[in-house]
Amino acid sequence: MSADPAISVIFQVGLLIVVSSLGSELFKKLKLPGVIGAILVGLFIGGPGGLGLVTDLTVINLLAVLGSILILFTTGLEFDASAFWKVGKTAFLLTTVGVILSVLLGYGIGLVLGFSWQAAFLLGAVLAPSGTSVIAAMLSYEGAVESKLGSTLLTAVVLDDIEGILILTIALGVFREGVFSATSLISIGLIATLFILASIYIGSKILPVVIKKFEWVISDEVLFIILLGLGLMLAFASTQVGLAAVTGAFIMGAIIPYQKVGKKLAEKISMMKEIFAAVFFTSIGLVISPMGMLAFLPVGSIILGVALLARFAGGLLGGRLTGLKGKTLWAVTIGLAVRAEMSFIIAYEGVAMGIVGTDFLTLTAIAVIGSMIVVLPLFSKLVKGNLDLTT
Repeated sequence: MSADPAISVIFQVGLLIVVSSLGSELFKKLKLPGVIGAILVGLFIGGPGGLGLVTDLTVINLLAVLGSILILFTTGLEFDASAFWKVGKTAFLLTTVGVILSVLLGYGIGLVLGFSWQAAFLLGAVLAPSGTSVIAAMLSYEGAVESKLGSTLLTAVVLDDIEGILILTIALGVFREGVFSATSLISIGLIATLFILASIYIGSKILPVVIKKFEWVISDEVLFIILLGLGLMLAFASTQVGLAAVTGAFIMGAIIPYQKVGKKLAEKISMMKEIFAAVFFTSIGLVISPMGMLAFLPVGSIILGVALLARFAGGLLGGRLTGLKGKTLWAVTIGLAVRAEMSFIIAYEGVAMGIVGTDFLTLTAIAVIGSMIVVLPLFSKLVKGNLDLTT
């Protein structure tokens, strides 16, 4: 038997890819989010309380980071500015009120629970974004993607991701300053907002011109590979100026013209994204103890309650401001209350920076999985058979 440690790592990576993909697919077959299956697989094949089949986390964590980058890069690719402006105002009001309430209430409950101000602010950031992939999957399953409700909700959750990236960027800036104050929060928030919007605006003007000049010289396949490579490079560059890697990945994806290139590129890398996204979620489970989840369940349930309250209140208030009412308002509000990948990505960044420990991932897992268990049956019931909701 080979004593080369690299061979053992290769085996563990292969095992992780196989079981995470199977776990994710199994839960999808059961009409449940694949995220849950991937996390549960991680709980039982490695980490504290698991079988110990995956123990070398160095390479696994690298693949997990790649997974988070691909998730946000793909989100950027699927950002269609023309479609956004059609329902942009409605989406903005639907999401922003809930995002603000989530950050404020999350920060407040964090302080009440004895968290440091950094951990409390990170908790608010974790609770803010909705679950884009889960909502998109549910709408697709119910055949509601092309409905008015579906288009509005999909635009809202993509905007939610953008606001989640913005909040993460602000959080990193506040953590670097080491002081939490209204002045620093506003100044960092303005700088981060202007940077992200300016990057997307300028990049979206320049990149299409560059692509047009070179697309006749190189094949589509090579063009797609180069753009993916540039996305990874921009993710790295973002970390050098104090931003999260996922921020750069999203910006790169967003500036690629959607109709001409972005949509095709998203389809080309979908399998790669699915593989590494499953690894990312499974890596969360690798550092969580099954018994630890039970121990943290009371605190996690409190956080879940705050998360749902913030989103329900924010969605209803924001929806009223846009003129939505009846079943449409409730369907959109309840849909936006589910959390998923962006919450884990923000929590993962906090652990990587040393702001919080792995117990924070346990609390995040309870809040995210709990939101799916509570929200998705209600959402499915509202959407089913009501695809053309207008009142």
